[in-house]
Amino acid sequence: MTETTLFGTTIEIRILMSMIARLSMRDMEEQIEQADLGISGLQYGILRALQGQPFTLSELSKKFILDPSTLVPVIDALERKGFVTRGKDPTDRRRLPLNITEAGTALLNRIPLAHENDMLYVCMNELGADKAQSLLTLLREVVQHLPGGVEMLRDVTTRIQAYSCDRPRIG
Repeated sequence: MTETTLFGTTIEIRILMSMIARLSMRDMEEQIEQADLGISGLQYGILRALQGQPFTLSELSKKFILDPSTLVPVIDALERKGFVTRGKDPTDRRRLPLNITEAGTALLNRIPLAHENDMLYVCMNELGADKAQSLLTLLREVVQHLPGGVEMLRDVTTRIQAYSCDRPRIG
C-alpha cells in the first residue's frame, strides 16, 4: 500500500468511525429519553463507568477524554439527583472518589445495554457473527496501537465484566 493510499484509508476510517460514533450516541440518547431517565447520555455513561468501581473526577476525565471542567457540572447534577456520592480516600485527603448510589444503580437497571432494536446490534446481526467478530478483533488491534491502548483495552474488559453481571445483554 502506498503512502498516499494509506493516508486516504486513514481519512476514510476516521470519517466512518465518526459517523458510527455519532449515530450510536444518538441512538443511545433516544433510548435514554424513551426510558425517561431524566439524565443525559454523558451522565448515563458516567454512571455506567462508576457501576464497576469508584473513580475520581480526574480519572473519569481521562476515561472519557474530556476536560475535568466539563465533567464538574455533570457530576454535580448526578450528585444533586442522588445518583452519585463523593467519597473520601483514607490514604489521600485530596482524592475524592465518586461512587454510584443504589438509586443510580436502580436507574441503570431500567435500560438494557443493548436490545434487538439497538442500531449497532442490528448492524452486527446483518454482518453475521464471523464478520462482527473479525471487526471486533481489528478494532482491538487498532486500539492496542493507540497511546494508552493496552490500558484502554483492559478497561473495556473490566467494564464488560461489570455490565454482564446478573444482566442480560439483550432486553
